[in-house]
Amino acid sequence: MSDLSDLCGWIDDPQEVEQAMESLPFPVFSDIHSQIKKDSGKNKKVLLYDIIEKVSGSFPIRKQTIGDCVAHGAAYAVDAIKCVDIFIKGENEKWVARTSTEDIYWGSRNVIGKGRLGNRDGSFGIWAAKYVNQYGALPRAQYGNIDLTNYSGSKARTWGRKGHKLPQEFVEIVKDHPVITVSQVRSYNEVRDLIANGYAVTIASSQGFSSRRDSEGFARPQGTWHHQMCILGVDDAYKRPGVLVQNSWGKWNGGPKRNNQPDGSFWVDADDIERKILKTGDCWAYSGYDGFEKRVNKLNTRII
Repeated sequence: MSDLSDLCGWIDDPQEVEQAMESLPFPVFSDIHSQIKKDSGKNKKVLLYDIIEKVSGSFPIRKQTIGDCVAHGAAYAVDAIKCVDIFIKGENEKWVARTSTEDIYWGSRNVIGKGRLGNRDGSFGIWAAKYVNQYGALPRAQYGNIDLTNYSGSKARTWGRKGHKLPQEFVEIVKDHPVITVSQVRSYNEVRDLIANGYAVTIASSQGFSSRRDSEGFARPQGTWHHQMCILGVDDAYKRPGVLVQNSWGKWNGGPKRNNQPDGSFWVDADDIERKILKTGDCWAYSGYDGFEKRVNKLNTRII
């Protein structure tokens, strides 16, 4: 595997986060909290990664090869909310494919970021969140002569270069698949309640973690990563309340697991997630995905 420093592509700039979130319709958790009962996640265990596996047939273990972690964290969040919607709505919608990352990386850097990062790797969590909200995120597939079937770090890097443009017809396809809501989160209790209500949360910070899980599946804070990942579970009923963090480095860590957690993941204690990560301000709740293909009924007519 590449040196870990090559895979850490989050950029720490609180001022940019504050400026970029100004145009979001629901910029902070309090804006959407009215839809979520306070403490609705208290003493509950909700495993979004388990829902992803049930709906899609398998859990996607992502393995980035460049510093496009922001796109991978965002794609995990979109995977989760897609599957939650299907899980709740049942036969009305169907799974197509895991979420692509190259278009999110491109959109975050060149559509939202306007090429300001030049040709170095990296992006902001807010830029990815804003892009999938204002534009969209695509399932892995072939779109005309653009092949997004399989992950390509080299394609992501090329698309992320300053000024790179994609065909307008491709951009129009992306617009059919927006994430309905993205909002900033800053506390464990907010994350707990959001996950319990089917939201997924991207987290970006400079906090690293041990590559060895302890006897309960937790990883201790260790080292420095400028990195984005995704929270795909919460267990507030356990003796050690915490969240399940999914990384995008393949099977990079080891140690005991709990609750059938995926490879590459680790649990983080509630206090650590709040004090060491959420305080950055570049952590985002995703909810609602548009553009599913409708199932057809036995009369071959679309279900409305």
